[in-house]
Amino acid sequence: MEFLEPVIGIFNQGLDFFRPGLVAYAGDGVSTINWMPLGIQLGVIALVLALLMREIGGIIIFTVVGVIIHVIVDVVMPMVRGGGGAGFDMNGFIAQFTQMDYLLYLGALAVGYFVGIIVLSILKGLIFRGD
Repeated sequence: MEFLEPVIGIFNQGLDFFRPGLVAYAGDGVSTINWMPLGIQLGVIALVLALLMREIGGIIIFTVVGVIIHVIVDVVMPMVRGGGGAGFDMNGFIAQFTQMDYLLYLGALAVGYFVGIIVLSILKGLIFRGD
C-alpha cells in the first residue's frame, strides 16, 4: 500500500491544521476529537443534502447549507437534551465567529461536507440511474 502514503500524508497535514478547532468544538477541549457524534451528524446531513442535490454545479451552495445546518444543530441540541434548562446566548454565539478555533472548526466542516456530498452524490448517481 505504498501508493497511499502520499495521500495519507496530505490528509494528516490537513487534520493537523484543523485539529485545534475540532478538539475545541467536536472534542473534549483538551486533546481528543469525538469522531462518532461528529461523523453521524455530518453523515446524516450530507446524505440528505446529496439526495436533494440535482447537479454537481450546486456543490458549493449545498456545502454552505450543510455547514449552516450543522451549526444550528450544534446550538439546538444542548437545549433539547437539557430539558428546557439550557438557554440560547446570542452574544456568546456571535462572539464565537471571532475566535480562530471556531473558524477552523467551520473550515473542517466545510471540507467534510464538500467531500461527503460529492461521494454520496456519485453513489446516488450509480444507484438511481434511470431518470
